Amino acid sequence: MKKYLLILGLTAIFTALPACAEFTVEDGVSRDYLKNHGYSNSTVRAVEKSMAQTSGVPLAEDIENPYYERPVIKQVRRFFMYLDPALDEHSFMNDHNVNSTTRYDDL
Repeated sequence: MKKYLLILGLTAIFTALPACAEFTVEDGVSRDYLKNHGYSNSTVRAVEKSMAQTSGVPLAEDIENPYYERPVIKQVRRFFMYLDPALDEHSFMNDHNVNSTTRYDDL
């Protein structure tokens, strides 16, 4: 009987112990982890931007061309974006002030 209680006690202790596997939040939201678990590039980018916003760190947008930062070209692009809201401006999740109506200062 003592042998069974000892085995039962050891089993209870070992099942109650944590796995001691070090898996942090940074590991769970890393690019490699998300890509290896089948998430798309858009999801990985959204997670990276969300983590950067939470940390208060600016995230450099690698697809924005410096050519589009010229004042005249920027205003022309904004005008066409005002006419066609489906035009992608590569600012996904960058602006928290989302307005559903258009205004004069959108240009």
